[in-house]
Amino acid sequence: MGDRRSIKTKSAIKHAFLKLLQEKEINKITVSDLSKKADIGRGTFYLHYKDVFDLYEQIEDEIFEQLGSFYDSSFPSEDPLSMLTFIEKTTEYIYQNVEIFTLLTKPKMNVLSTNKLKEFFKRKVIEELSMIRQSANSITETEKFETTFIVSGVVGIIEEWINNGMIKTPTCISNIIHQLLLKFEN
Repeated sequence: MGDRRSIKTKSAIKHAFLKLLQEKEINKITVSDLSKKADIGRGTFYLHYKDVFDLYEQIEDEIFEQLGSFYDSSFPSEDPLSMLTFIEKTTEYIYQNVEIFTLLTKPKMNVLSTNKLKEFFKRKVIEELSMIRQSANSITETEKFETTFIVSGVVGIIEEWINNGMIKTPTCISNIIHQLLLKFEN
């Protein structure tokens, strides 16, 4: 019973946090603001989080954990469609969590989250290349730059999709990204 209450409380806190992010910047949000909005006591907040930034980091960690599981379940693979499957899972996840991704890519928040997203995927791609070649030393500087270029482009497309209100479907965006990646591969 306690676990279910804890999950509900954390969910209420996250929901309150997202609502407050629509109104003000993260560094202006206080634990008191969150407690009032979530209808909990300050002590209850501190049972789950150290401060507002800890809450933010835990939300980001959950996102990266989910994206990482999509990546890890798709790669390495001999299936040429594994990239498309990964992109589809990712865009669908973003679409289903539109509120949080819209807020996390806001101009005031953007620098931290977008850069973390790029670094996350860059690290995943380089890890995969290292594993395939069985040595991180065999990855050339040019390949590292190519990875940065590709990841920045993909994240840029996703960011633009979010900022334009996700008018196109996740499948449509996935296909656009996949087609561009195939062009780069050739």
